[in-house]
Amino acid sequence: MIVDKPWGKVTTYALNQPSSVRIIAVEPAHETSEHYHRLRDEMWVVLDEGLTVQIGNRTVEARPGDEFVVAAEEPHRIVNRGDRRGRVLEVAHGYTTEDDTFRLQDDYGRPLEAGW
Repeated sequence: MIVDKPWGKVTTYALNQPSSVRIIAVEPAHETSEHYHRLRDEMWVVLDEGLTVQIGNRTVEARPGDEFVVAAEEPHRIVNRGDRRGRVLEVAHGYTTEDDTFRLQDDYGRPLEAGW
């Protein structure tokens, strides 16, 4: 399943409960919304150069092969500062649907959700 986003796309390879596998592709000069999930944890493996990962109040210039864990309710985003599409492999554990995405900040005019 492929879902187009204003910043790129999400390709889901396995959508199961309790875990799902996706590739998150962020186009150059774009970023995901700052958001969190209440019902799932995520594990990310960075696949490409040029990505900045924000998890909570920590920001990292990520390199291919870097791994990150995003706990449920922890705000996070991916920023592509490179000149090519940047990809992250995501393995999510828990309830993996769009209705568990709560945006805190969004550059694309999509609705924000109330925080905690």
